[in-house]
Amino acid sequence: MVLVVTSRVVEFIGIIMTFYLFFKGYKAKYVFIVGGIVLVSITSSLVSVFFRDYFYQIAIGDLVITCLLLLGVLIYVIRNPEKTKDFTPPEEARCPFCNALIVSEEGLCTMKVGNHTLYFDSCDHLIRFLKEVDFLMEAGKVPKGEVSDVFLKTADTGSWRSASRVQVVEREGSYVAYERPPEGGKVLDLEGLLADFQNKLGVRGS
Repeated sequence: MVLVVTSRVVEFIGIIMTFYLFFKGYKAKYVFIVGGIVLVSITSSLVSVFFRDYFYQIAIGDLVITCLLLLGVLIYVIRNPEKTKDFTPPEEARCPFCNALIVSEEGLCTMKVGNHTLYFDSCDHLIRFLKEVDFLMEAGKVPKGEVSDVFLKTADTGSWRSASRVQVVEREGSYVAYERPPEGGKVLDLEGLLADFQNKLGVRGS
């Protein structure tokens, strides 16, 4: 009885994980992987009813495998958000700095403020948004909330990286994100800039 209840609890947790990954913006394949694991577990439980002599062996094997798979997927997606997050902007997404419709993912950057996900058409516009926050706040273009999930697409590798893993360099009057910046470029303190941005939002919200 305990084994059956435990299996149902694990399957319920798997269903919760499926919704969590979906609403947190992870790629569809990871949502389907978790959903598939739960579905296989439920199917295995139903099949074990017809093999009563091996019921406990099947139930224990199903429980252990399901737990390991769910835990493995959860650890992977949380530790690798650059690979597992879906950064595709909505069709009508506009850059909050220039208000231009985003038509390309090249140079795209994202930042979450509270419950709002902002999409910037370039690293340059993200940086200028952070720098000009006072003016933008007066214009009502900055939502309230805590800053999180700042990701940038790097110019040298074309890969998504979190703010802590990129180096932003000013080149020819424009800010560009790199994993390995070219020599001689002055690196911007992005994390310090984000901290100042958050502080100003905090002052407004207090």
